[in-house]
Amino acid sequence: MTLNIKQGSRLFLSAALIVPALARADDKAVEPALVVRAVGPDRQAEAVLKLFEGSKAPSPAAAMANWRRATGNPDGLPKAVQAVAAMFNPEMVAEWRAFRDVVLAVRFEPNGAMQWSAVAPHDDGTLAAMVTSMRLSGGGDEPPLAGTPVERMGEEGSALAAVTPRGTAFASRRAELAGALDRLSKQEPEPSFDLLALTPEDSGFRFVLDPSRLVADPARSVIPSQVVAGLKAAGLKTSAGFLSLRGDRLGLDLASRFAAERPAMLDTPAIDPTWLSWFPVDSTLAAVALATGRGAAFWDSLFEIADRIDRADPDRAQLQPLRVRINLMATLRGVRPEVDLWPLLRGVSAGVVLLGDPNMPVGVGVVVALHAERPEDAERIHRRVIQPALAGRERFADQPIKSIVRGGMVLVGWGEGAIATALKSAEAPEQSAATLIGRDDHPISRAGVFRPSVVDVTRFDGADLALTVMLAQSEFIVWKGGWAREKAWDVVRWGDLKRSVARFLEIVPQAPPEAP
Repeated sequence: MTLNIKQGSRLFLSAALIVPALARADDKAVEPALVVRAVGPDRQAEAVLKLFEGSKAPSPAAAMANWRRATGNPDGLPKAVQAVAAMFNPEMVAEWRAFRDVVLAVRFEPNGAMQWSAVAPHDDGTLAAMVTSMRLSGGGDEPPLAGTPVERMGEEGSALAAVTPRGTAFASRRAELAGALDRLSKQEPEPSFDLLALTPEDSGFRFVLDPSRLVADPARSVIPSQVVAGLKAAGLKTSAGFLSLRGDRLGLDLASRFAAERPAMLDTPAIDPTWLSWFPVDSTLAAVALATGRGAAFWDSLFEIADRIDRADPDRAQLQPLRVRINLMATLRGVRPEVDLWPLLRGVSAGVVLLGDPNMPVGVGVVVALHAERPEDAERIHRRVIQPALAGRERFADQPIKSIVRGGMVLVGWGEGAIATALKSAEAPEQSAATLIGRDDHPISRAGVFRPSVVDVTRFDGADLALTVMLAQSEFIVWKGGWAREKAWDVVRWGDLKRSVARFLEIVPQAPPEAP
């Protein structure tokens, strides 16, 4: 069973786009904080289908249909998942061109409420037909905007749409729809994407984030407010990104521009690639390596940003500055971090590792490495900071905590055998996480590897087991970043997806297609 794009679009919009309008119809729209543009979506659809070549199902749509027949449970997957899968089948790849250059704009009200609008300037009639269909099955007519008919795509308070000769527009409310129609009529240019240059062959989803237009509203959720506070404190002006499936590798490229006088915390030298050699590939769940800046200015700006993030929580706004609290707690343990730690630290690497045989682990441990410039600096950190801090705390959560010095590094391990695992890995760096980072044209000042299996898989009536097994055997997600030409750059890569898809379909229930 396959669905055409009209049916798939209808399911998808029913599940994902029909959201309540969060403000009155006469409210004015604010400027977008996030703008996303689809670049060559039909080529991305082709790339998705190629991941299924040679597997038990030729497409996501076929895999979903086979799974529903095998389980006899047509409603075992969320509607949004079914809709997305239904939109990927060979018969509709060409129809994905209707989404070419679709632009989604996300805006935030002063009270934190999110509004959105989308314009499809190259709609060939596919989306317009879908709008008409949805209006006739639960939607209705709304008062026109500047002579353009407006249609409601569901019950009262649902998303709105308008079809024009220049394209089709969607929005969460009338004010947003008016802005979208204005952009269609004027062919208003998008926000600048010049931080990331693309070639005509590139396809994917391009986005621009303006942190100054993000809204912090702790009454709704503290964590988003802390993220907003951190971005603004760091002086982030604009971030541009590109998410794309290239071959069987999913990649995210991100470039960020900061204020002219950005905090010194952002200026960090390159890491030493060997910092990740303490984490063996076969038993590491996640590991990161971060370089620290040189001099007091780095730590001053780091703690200033951390304090702004901490104080974004109203319950912590009246506390003493974070640095003062850390120093006070350290003093009670006889530790002076301002003298014996921060000036000597050159970087940190940390990882979560499986203990024992990777195929039959006996537990999980944590390894932290503090990197100094000289062996004598590492000895000083260990003697004056780590040992006093751990005095009387040799165990935590019924697991031992140990520390040793190796050259210019202090190694701290939690878990029986954690340090032994790290030392063994360092003896065979060619089998460590350091080999996953590779080289780059620019110095790398931060890097990390992440095994997808640590994700908590949502249970989908039996499919969770197959997904868990697939993720456990998937390639690492690799992240690295640094500075180049006054811009911060970050890239994330997850490869070998074709083999992962085939492995997933070997495990998940799949019934053969029905006879014609």
